[in-house]
Amino acid sequence: MRVTAALVAVLLLSLAGTIPLFGFVSIPVRGSSRNGTNDIAQLWNLFGPTGMLSLTNGTKKITYKQQVVCPTQDETNAFDPSNTLHSGTCESGAYLFLFQLRSSSSNVTVTLGNLNGFVPDPDPISPSYGVLLCDSPDNTLELCTTATQAQLPNITFSSNPAHTTATFVIPNFPAFPAGKVHQGQGITLFLLTQQAGPNPVYLPTIAIH
Repeated sequence: MRVTAALVAVLLLSLAGTIPLFGFVSIPVRGSSRNGTNDIAQLWNLFGPTGMLSLTNGTKKITYKQQVVCPTQDETNAFDPSNTLHSGTCESGAYLFLFQLRSSSSNVTVTLGNLNGFVPDPDPISPSYGVLLCDSPDNTLELCTTATQAQLPNITFSSNPAHTTATFVIPNFPAFPAGKVHQGQGITLFLLTQQAGPNPVYLPTIAIH
């Protein structure tokens, strides 16, 4: 009996050592430096940041800003001024959508809909969704979160089978410091889409519950 108990104890300790591998998985992050710098903002800053907007659903409320970025620095009017057919678009059809959120509510579910060309990819080097972090003093014109990945709350992510909606569940909104110039303040969610062409552009919708 003592031998059996000892074996069980060893097994439990072994399993306990493996639990962190499957327990808490950090939300993917992307650095703002990957999208461009201030001196070439005309190539990547397609739209925004917007003014502060708000959404309310029952007792849940958020305020947010939006921005649209050409992640491959190919805003048509700057990249190819003669291409008036695609004015105001990202030439490659790659679009990075940013939503910077602030709230005093807990357990807020944020759903981004009307997605086109979105493929969920948590790859740690080049994820297609997650939180955009401020990681460069040379980009102060893009919405981003002034925090490290380790400081983020335990945000969970899911997508429907068709990948036309993406859902983030945010347990709380830490009071991260405000950034510089247009970096803003709050949790900055991003979605990277590869649409079929520069236009028409499919803009995500946002809802909370």
